[in-house]
Amino acid sequence: MPRKPPQATLVTRCRVAMALLVAMALAGCGIADTGASPAGEPVRGGLTADGGTLLKVYFVTPEGTWPVSRPARAGDRLRQAMDALLAGPTADERARGLATELPAARKPLQATMSGGTSGGTSGGTSGGTSGKRVRLHVPWLVRDLRHMAVSQLVCTAAAAAGGDPIVEVYEPGMKGDFWPVRCDATGAAVPVEQGGFG
Repeated sequence: MPRKPPQATLVTRCRVAMALLVAMALAGCGIADTGASPAGEPVRGGLTADGGTLLKVYFVTPEGTWPVSRPARAGDRLRQAMDALLAGPTADERARGLATELPAARKPLQATMSGGTSGGTSGGTSGGTSGKRVRLHVPWLVRDLRHMAVSQLVCTAAAAAGGDPIVEVYEPGMKGDFWPVRCDATGAAVPVEQGGFG
C-alpha cells in the first residue's frame, strides 16, 4: 500500500501550482508595461461625424435644468438651438426623465444676437464680460412662466451664443423694456443686477 505524502508536501505542491497558474495568466496577457505617457489636449467642441459642432439645449429634471446635445448644421446656431428647445425632448430623453416647462407657443419665438458671432460654448458664470447680447422676443409673459422655463430659454440661448452673454428677454407688447438675465453655472437664469428678474 503506497504511503500518503506528508501534509507539508501537499501544501508545497499546491503553492507551486498556484504560483505557476498566476505566472501563466500574467504572461498570457501579452501587453508590455510602457508606463505613463501624455495623452495630449482634451477634445473640445463635441464634433459630430460630419465635422459640425453640437448644440447644447436645456431641458428639465427634478433636480433642475440639464443640457443635452443636438447636432448643428451650418447656419444660424441660435435659431437651431431655440427650434430644438421648442421641439422638446426626444422620446428617449423623456424616458430618461427629461421634460420641458415651456408651454406651447401661439406665436413664434424670435432670437437674435449682437456683439459677436455665434459659436463656442457658454462660460456659465454670472460675471462675464463677453460683450455679446442675445435678444429673445418670447410669445409669453414672463410672469406666466415657471422659473425653470425661463432658465431653459436663457441657458439654451446663452450656450448657442457662446461666452457669457447678457440675454435680453422681451415680452409681448413691451416697448423697448426687457429682462436682463444670464445663465449661471448651475443652468439657472439669474438677474444681471439684483432685482432685474422676478
